[in-house]
Amino acid sequence: MRIVLKVSSSNEHYGGGCGFALVDLTPELAALALQRIAALREQKTVDPNIDETSYWAYFVACYFSPYASLAIDDQEVEGTCIASGNMLDNLQMEEKEVVTVPECFQVPSSQIAAVECEKMLVHEASIAFLAIPKHASFYVRTVEVPITMLEAALVLSHSTTQA
Repeated sequence: MRIVLKVSSSNEHYGGGCGFALVDLTPELAALALQRIAALREQKTVDPNIDETSYWAYFVACYFSPYASLAIDDQEVEGTCIASGNMLDNLQMEEKEVVTVPECFQVPSSQIAAVECEKMLVHEASIAFLAIPKHASFYVRTVEVPITMLEAALVLSHSTTQA
């Protein structure tokens, strides 16, 4: 399952080109996230004040802005770029914040933001991703991926392997 997540920035004036994040929500990633949620819940029985845990992780395929201008190198995917921006508009990305996109969804390299220090943030019923745009002193964070979507990624993988 391929999903696009809305991203917010800790800098209210600049997001470092990170308006959205593309994540391949594989069965392995979903299982790992669910395992980490279970571990957090277990820790919460010992310390009820724990709110989240974080793990160094590189699970986000890319952080991007579909509204960035195309570089000359991306001319061959110009149609894809326009389709990507239009697709996000058609999927009502601003309202939904988490959408499933087709496996063929691609982001041109000129629209991908360079980030570092990526983390997976684990909450009791969701996960989110955090990163620092390269050469920046602020961070960007995705909206949360709910546990129901993680479970659906597992169910989807089981139904396709059994078919």
